[in-house]
Amino acid sequence: MKRILIVASSCFFIRCFLLPHIEWLSQNGWIVDIASDSDNGDAIPNINKHIILPIKRTPIHIDNLRSIEILQQYIDRTHYDIINCHTPIGAMVARMAARKYRTNGTKVIYMTHGLHFYHGAPIKNRVFYFLAEKFMAQYTDAIITINSEDRYNVQHHFKNIAHQYYIPGIGYDTNHIDRPSATDKNTLREHYGVQPDDFVCLYVARFTRDKNHRFLIASLPEILHHIPSCKLLFVGDGEELDSCRKQVATMQLERSIIFTGYQNNISDYLRLSDIGISASKSEGLGLGLIEEMHTHLPILASRVRGHIDIIEEGVNGLLYTLNDRADFIKKLLCIYQQPQEAALMASRAKNNLSKYEVNNIKNKLLKIFEHELS
Repeated sequence: MKRILIVASSCFFIRCFLLPHIEWLSQNGWIVDIASDSDNGDAIPNINKHIILPIKRTPIHIDNLRSIEILQQYIDRTHYDIINCHTPIGAMVARMAARKYRTNGTKVIYMTHGLHFYHGAPIKNRVFYFLAEKFMAQYTDAIITINSEDRYNVQHHFKNIAHQYYIPGIGYDTNHIDRPSATDKNTLREHYGVQPDDFVCLYVARFTRDKNHRFLIASLPEILHHIPSCKLLFVGDGEELDSCRKQVATMQLERSIIFTGYQNNISDYLRLSDIGISASKSEGLGLGLIEEMHTHLPILASRVRGHIDIIEEGVNGLLYTLNDRADFIKKLLCIYQQPQEAALMASRAKNNLSKYEVNNIKNKLLKIFEHELS
């Protein structure tokens, strides 16, 4: 049987994005091991072994050196046909640990969910991560990108990586968001404390600086001037959550913002909302927006990497200039005041999502793995 090791810095990342891939590999006869930090949650299904690493997201940290040593010990005892790495630090640790084993036939495949030297990133990030990825390219047999900007950068700056692939994202699971429900929209709203005439703007994202929740909170007073019934619905947790709650309290906006925390199932929130929004500074592709498109929500998102791959302005959604409050509010009002046009954009979006479905992505990944081994 073929054996694969999947490495990421965060177990949370694996739970959120890679479980369908792991299940698919297992069903197709692969023995799957994973390596990541521990989140003290339930065991990951469909795996043979979980290698716990003391890995940190900070690039330069002694625990990352320890993680390389631990991973090397496991790789030394087990022959892996493929080492598939994700997340910037997880991928660096994996490639350093696997570098000498590539001569034994192990293929190292890096799937990037958004290179950290994207257009608009802080200069120090662009320099550090570009140089780091340039160095790590020599230990990479293949790289998979999921958006056009990353694809361009890989083609032009990492020509020494022998095989370069592109797939449109990690896949969204229609079964996960199409769970049957006999509950209508107004009943859902009553259950979650939302009024029937509220204009609910849904943002599904972890609370990190890059997701830029503060921009939306700061914009809300002006939005309420035009749309008094507007509600921001934030689904997610993260290190910025507490400070965002304090910002809301300071601005006395508690009645207009709902924090749900992390949710395993967002189907109810998709059904009760009027629009899907994003203020993100950069995305790999924008999985949350794709799920919102699937449920016929009109979309308003920042014009950044990842978003521009899935949204065509005025066709299947609207884009606004990042951190431009006037442009954001103008586009939000377009959707609020022109519901028929918004519904038409949402319908167009829904009809062109098949290439992002998880079954298509799983098949593409399996073909890539088999091609690398051949």
